[in-house]
Amino acid sequence: MHYQFITRFSDYRVLVIGDPMTDRFYHGHSTRLSPEGPVPVVDVDYVSCTPGGAANTAANLAMLGAQVTFCSVAGNDDEARQAIHLLGTRNIYPLIAMSSNRSTMVKNRIVAGGQILARFDSGTSDPLDAADEAELISLLEEAYQDYDAIVISDYDKGILTPAVIAALQRLRAKHDSFVAVDSRRPAKFRELRPSFVKPNYAEAASMLSLRLQTQHRARQVSAAGDALFKATQAAITALTLDEEGAVLFSEDKPVYTAHARPVQHPNVVGAGDVYTSAFTLSSLAGATIPEAAEIAASAAALALKKQTTACCNWQELLAAMAEDRKQLESTAQLQALCDMYRARGRKIVFTNGCFDILHSGHVRYLEQARSKGDVLIVGINNDASIRRMKGPARPVNNLQDRVQVLSALGSVNHIVSFGNEKDDTPCSLIRAIVPDVFVKGGDYAIDDLPEAPLVEELGGKVEILPLVEGRSTTNVIRKIRELPLLKSV
Repeated sequence: MHYQFITRFSDYRVLVIGDPMTDRFYHGHSTRLSPEGPVPVVDVDYVSCTPGGAANTAANLAMLGAQVTFCSVAGNDDEARQAIHLLGTRNIYPLIAMSSNRSTMVKNRIVAGGQILARFDSGTSDPLDAADEAELISLLEEAYQDYDAIVISDYDKGILTPAVIAALQRLRAKHDSFVAVDSRRPAKFRELRPSFVKPNYAEAASMLSLRLQTQHRARQVSAAGDALFKATQAAITALTLDEEGAVLFSEDKPVYTAHARPVQHPNVVGAGDVYTSAFTLSSLAGATIPEAAEIAASAAALALKKQTTACCNWQELLAAMAEDRKQLESTAQLQALCDMYRARGRKIVFTNGCFDILHSGHVRYLEQARSKGDVLIVGINNDASIRRMKGPARPVNNLQDRVQVLSALGSVNHIVSFGNEKDDTPCSLIRAIVPDVFVKGGDYAIDDLPEAPLVEELGGKVEILPLVEGRSTTNVIRKIRELPLLKSV
């Protein structure tokens, strides 16, 4: 399942190479036009700064859990010092040469009512001079071999010169790392034979001299696999197509089409960085091309909802991948999902039990439990836990069968199993969920529940629901055992 790849992201060290920038946002509101000209006057409420350009790729890799170093050349100026500080706040190690010949790029955006009204840029975008090239190459030669993946994030602002690319080719020949390229001109990295490239539609159309289309783009680019591979020499290509999703190629063959996640009022600043970051880490973790594409698409969709430069952390991604799943496989996934629900103001209800032979009493009980909030999470004892509590003849149905039956109920949002030799209570789940309401059936009293003090300590409340008279798993088993055997004629 996808969660197992996401939880492994922290195992990997990634070196990001590219153009350093800072994205600065002036957030405000506008209620009038300027008397000097037909432009809105924005009253600035606050200013925010985030890593931009290749630094945003580094930030996303770090937020997804990776150990990240950012290697580049910046100006010897206050903007560079701010950029380095922003990297540090995200636990990114800066391997940056400071040059008196350059000024650090800053993209300034004016935002009012959630809309970008204007952007103005400052900083050097000319190619590195020979001295700065030599210093960057020296940094790369020292660091390259220490990383599981190299991500080249090329915003065409002068850092990835022919000499730097040639140095990367020499290093790639010596060290077998995963190399991802996200560039406006991916063909210039052809000799690197990248593990992964991510051109968008406009970049691919320009590279392959394709006629620009507004519809049926996936069909058009799928037929151009051979030309695409000749241009990039990439083992995997993700060609992103905006609302049409992405077409994934293995060398020259289209192998998967990923559908886009619809996002209202998307903020596209840096969304490609998120996709590249998530795809790279998923690939390192062993995901197939379709699996990595789905994880990357989910990460990008989450990032598009952000007000500033696109970003996504591993908890958000873990929760998003779990939201539509009934059965959850890990405590980390459960906790991330519940954090997301709380952030949305959802009221979480939790209950637990064996649910061995599901009957009408269970169904009615779970419907009542769901009515106490917005989300119902059910903890279900695993098979060994039931044997310890009820004897070797139970459960009648194994865990996967019980989960499958519970999953068919509309009242149940998520199911997670629990139980071990040291603790057959759901306390570990309660700590992860922090439920608003903990529900149990009427055959219990609050004072008899070992979980009750923990629920109340975490700020939740315990509710006892009445049982349906005459409905129990024990009664069902007893009736089956009392049935006379059918005689064969």
